[in-house]
Amino acid sequence: RDYDPSIPLMLIDPEQMIQAILNLVLNSVEAMNGKGEICFQTRTTRQCTIGTARYKLVVDIKVIDNGPGIPPEIADKLFFPMITGRAEGTGLGLSIAQTIVNHHQGLIEYTSEPGNTVFTVMVPLELDNEKH
Repeated sequence: RDYDPSIPLMLIDPEQMIQAILNLVLNSVEAMNGKGEICFQTRTTRQCTIGTARYKLVVDIKVIDNGPGIPPEIADKLFFPMITGRAEGTGLGLSIAQTIVNHHQGLIEYTSEPGNTVFTVMVPLELDNEKH
């Protein structure tokens, strides 16, 4: 855990956001087959653009793992429903997470290479009418 204690309270649906983060974590756990580490990191970013909107303050929630990385053949369609790198997977976890985060005016990005995969959830701290 690597949390920024200065992050103010957020106006979110906590159950939905927990589900979104849990979906990211479950993907990490399954990708690593019980061997590796997952780190949760929170930070704030000032003057961040999400889509076409500019926000004064955005919370970055990172799920970082040291697993094998995302297979290149699915990397460009990772958030599409029914896309999975596992035979037993449903391919819905990332799609659901993205939908939840989008409903909070946020965005999910990722970078991946063997030994370092980082999913970053960016959610604005201010309400829609406070964009700048």
